[in-house]
Amino acid sequence: MCDLASKLPLLIGQLLDRESHLKRGRFREETMTDIFTGALAAFAGSNLVIQYPVEVETGGDIDLRFWHAASGRNLFVRIQAKRLNAESDVAKTKQVKIKNRAYNELLHKPPKALDYQFRTLRDAPDPWIPLYMFYNHHSVTRDPAFAGTTPTVRGINLAFACDIAEELELKLASAPKKRLNHKRLSHLQKHFFGIEAILCPPGSWNDEGVPPPDFVQKSLREFYRQDVVSIEGKDDRDAVFRRLMEPSGLVVRSDVARRLSDGPSIRIRQHDVDVPTITFISGRTTDDRTPNITNNPDAAQG
Repeated sequence: MCDLASKLPLLIGQLLDRESHLKRGRFREETMTDIFTGALAAFAGSNLVIQYPVEVETGGDIDLRFWHAASGRNLFVRIQAKRLNAESDVAKTKQVKIKNRAYNELLHKPPKALDYQFRTLRDAPDPWIPLYMFYNHHSVTRDPAFAGTTPTVRGINLAFACDIAEELELKLASAPKKRLNHKRLSHLQKHFFGIEAILCPPGSWNDEGVPPPDFVQKSLREFYRQDVVSIEGKDDRDAVFRRLMEPSGLVVRSDVARRLSDGPSIRIRQHDVDVPTITFISGRTTDDRTPNITNNPDAAQG
């Protein structure tokens, strides 16, 4: 799992670089997310279950559940993916300056939606902790503008949805003629951290094959509290306020979700999930607290 957290950002970044060779179009977020989910599918089994919905709805690209079966403790992470714009415009005739590279879809409003997508993510109900997953070109991570800077820009970066939403609210509230750069990588970088926060949190997992919820929660909380320290001009009062405003989802909860049913490790056309959902099962037991997971896609569920 830790090896994947290290190698996957490089793979995603290199793939995005290759889109410059496409005669038409570009790689969509869904493509990158399918690769992310597909990479985790290699670990599918007794410790990891992937559920695919009947039909994907808007609001979040991946849901992650970190579940400790023995204790019933859970941590729920909702992720929405956004990719960096290409190095050239749509017509591929004009180069975009590195400082202007941005996540153009951050202010997206889905068809028939009453509000912006970023607000839907930010306001995810308990027990979810909402995050953004940003996909970046490998060439950008090596550019002098970002190479050697902190937080490190990688092929995949995470950020708390509340921090990105605050930036976008400022952009929306600005005067029409005042152009804020709050969708640009150069502006949002200060909120970034790596996917190791959720896939390879520090600490001894006690021989678990996947990260237990308490370790992921501790890792995310540390990154959340570090954010204010990394921003120039912030002081102790800001740090205290940030702790008071900590997202309610950033808590490990006990017995707030039903037991995952018995069945295969990869499940398609699931009516009880709206987006691809990955459950990391630690603390397995020999009694009925732990589901019986098989690698047979045709196994009965129940």
